[in-house]
This record gives sequence, structure tokens and C-alpha cells, in this order.
Amino acid sequence: MAWHVFIPDSLLEETDDPKIRTYKVGQIARACAIFGVEHIWIYRAGGRDGRFIKTILEYAETPQYLRKRIFPIMSELKYVGVIPPLRTPHHKLKGKPKVGEIREGFAFRRGKRVYADIGLGDLAMVEGNVEGRATFRIVSVKPLRVMPAKPEDYWGYRVHLSRKSLAKTLKKARLDLVIATSRKGRDIRDVKLPPLEGEVGLVFGSPRKGVMELLGEEDYSFDLILNTIPNQRTATVRTEEALLATLAVFNLIRRD
Repeated sequence: MAWHVFIPDSLLEETDDPKIRTYKVGQIARACAIFGVEHIWIYRAGGRDGRFIKTILEYAETPQYLRKRIFPIMSELKYVGVIPPLRTPHHKLKGKPKVGEIREGFAFRRGKRVYADIGLGDLAMVEGNVEGRATFRIVSVKPLRVMPAKPEDYWGYRVHLSRKSLAKTLKKARLDLVIATSRKGRDIRDVKLPPLEGEVGLVFGSPRKGVMELLGEEDYSFDLILNTIPNQRTATVRTEEALLATLAVFNLIRRD
């Protein structure tokens, strides 16, 4: 199965502090990485931070050794130092290359050959016609050669900035099961959940509006509307907190 998480572009509407805004998005990235979320969708909810959220999420997901190659200097990245490291399988440390090892890299053409930076200091010659960011398998150490490959483990998430309303974004994602989170939803302890199979979506609201309020008059039928934090003792639960708590609950349930 694959997790899809849906967050609003109004996620940061409660603060104008750029450092806090960056940190909040970093918490979303960290939670999604911990529980192996494959897709993060940013839907339109009246906010103006969709592009900023996407940039920070993608920066966090990119291995450290590739960030300078992929991201230019921009004001949005001024406080990325507060983002916790993801330490996912594709964020590998520098070491001795091993045949068969899979690493994330960035390929580019130099003359008639294609080379890739895979975070090992020396560039690797690429067997195959690929440029830009890609996943590679080391096929030779001396000389260092790689070829495109598919990862065998969890390999980070993809970020989708839909620029569409929640209902239209959910329809675009083409999910097998869609679960909305809400304080007014059914207590998750009282619900017999269907099998978590295929493409499963978890939908979250904004700091000021819940999922159903953001849905408005649009026509969309959720498979389940659940309260994943029953008996909460605070007046509100922040989106990044709700996401972490919800993923933790479903991590105990999933079987794959």
C-alpha cells in the first residue's frame, strides 16, 4: 500500500515568523518520513503558502549532498537549518562505494559522456541516457560506474502542489480509500476499519478550519471520518501534531 497525506496551503496561516514557518513544514516532512508516506498533496484552502510549503518539503526530502545542485539560493531557504534531518534510506552518508549499492544522484552531461554526483566525492560514469535527479545502482567501483535503478526500500516522498480545491485534489489522486480526520469524527477505537490496501489517503484541515469546513459545498464522500485523537486535552491540535498522531495510530494497524 501507499500513504497519501493531504494538507492545506493555509497550513501556516497562524504565524508570519519565517523561522517558525520553516520549522512547522519541517515537522510535516519528518513525520511523513518516519512513517513512510509516499505522497504529500497540498490542496487549495485560501492560503498563499503552497509554493513555500512545497519548496521546504522538497528541500528536506533531497539528500544533503544534492541540495546545492538542485536548489538555487532563494529567500525561502534562509532558515532550513531548523529542519530536522530525515535520515531516510536515500539520505546516505559519504563512504566507500560498494557494488550493488543504490544511491540517489544527479546526472549531467559533460562532453559526450553522462556523469552523476552520488555523494561519494568522485563523479560516477552513467550507463544509460538519463539527466537530472535519479536513482542509481553502483555497477563498478574502479572505475566508478552507475546505472539507473529502482529503490528497494522506502525512498522518500513526492510533493504535489495541486492548486485545486480539496475535493478536486482528492479526485485527481485516484485513491482506493480516503480517510478524513476530524475532532467531530467517529472515535477510531469504535470503528472497524476496512483493509488498508492500495492507495490510501489521510486528509487534514488547517489551523483555523476543519476538513469538512474546508470541503464546503463541494461533493465528495469520504470512506471514513475519524477522530484519531480521542479525549484530547487541548482546545486545538495543530495540523503537524494531528498528522504525527494519526500516522502513529495507523502505523500500528497497517500490515504490509
